[in-house]
Amino acid sequence: MRTDERLDIGVIGLGTYGQYRADILDDFGHRMYGSDTDLDRDQDVVSDFEGGLYDTPSSLYEQDIDAVVIATPNKFHEPIAVDAMERGLDVFIEKPLAHTMESASRIAETAKETGRICMVGFQSRFLNVCNILKWYIDEGHFGDINHVQATYTRRRGVPGRGSWFTSKEIAGGGAVIDIGIHVFDLLCYFLDSPTVSTVTSSTRSDFGHRESYAYLDMWGEDDDAKMFNVEDAASGFIEFENGCTAAIEIAWATNVEPEHAYYIHGTEMGAHLDITDIVESEADVVQMLDFYRAETGGADHFLDTTVTTNRNDPYRDQMAMFADAVATGVAPTVNTITQALDTQRLVHRIYEQNDLTEPL
Repeated sequence: MRTDERLDIGVIGLGTYGQYRADILDDFGHRMYGSDTDLDRDQDVVSDFEGGLYDTPSSLYEQDIDAVVIATPNKFHEPIAVDAMERGLDVFIEKPLAHTMESASRIAETAKETGRICMVGFQSRFLNVCNILKWYIDEGHFGDINHVQATYTRRRGVPGRGSWFTSKEIAGGGAVIDIGIHVFDLLCYFLDSPTVSTVTSSTRSDFGHRESYAYLDMWGEDDDAKMFNVEDAASGFIEFENGCTAAIEIAWATNVEPEHAYYIHGTEMGAHLDITDIVESEADVVQMLDFYRAETGGADHFLDTTVTTNRNDPYRDQMAMFADAVATGVAPTVNTITQALDTQRLVHRIYEQNDLTEPL
């Protein structure tokens, strides 16, 4: 365990998310190191990493560092994370845990064998509105939750047709493993990691292959879908052993308004949580939470309540928890390897059910 407050942390993968994580940790006062296979793509990153830049993870590991943040394409999470933990380093992995269930399981096994901290980047759990909703659920205000309607759809949000995001081999899948996994994570969070009984699902690829794919902006570069062998949408219905059900709708591209929202149906109270992206590619989302009740006092009436709370940056709060865990040696109880495996299993079941364990 460190005796000083300043940590030495490496970031592997210096794309948008990697650099954003590094900026946050640098702002906290930690000494940052960077690693990427393409250090020439942005010379401006040199000034952001006091500990230097390295072209391979192994050369980064030779430095005197405490932990690493892994923000590479999904396929490379396992070898990088396993190597890091076996070298005695704590690890933060950008979601998903891995590109396949087998790879995710190997990461989890290594974390258990080495005893290292392994935290996975599901930032939505850190939103104030999500934690407020969770508190009311845990306090019993909802009674029995019998159904959740969950939607994460974008009007045009394929993250770079022809990029690694649209390669089954590298990403492991499309919209389900990219944005759908956030839905599964919050379902597990709100419902306290329920045991899944049955999953019924259907996947589609309606927009990514189009020659005339009309859009206003794109996360990555558009390469006319020259490498697009993943799904761009999915619908599903989940039954849990406790009797609760969940309807899910996931899409990179649709012809409706974008939405990332949850409707919680309880026997005593319901809720509508809206955390829709405000600006694509930025860590800024709607943070709206409403509660709904029916009461009999005085006369039968409906009671609708809007929650007002401070907005927060979930990425910043998440990285603060990881840095504190590394400094103290106490593993966090949020975004654990067990929780990440729960979401990965749901992704795997949908892909297996739709014969998407092999490229489309």
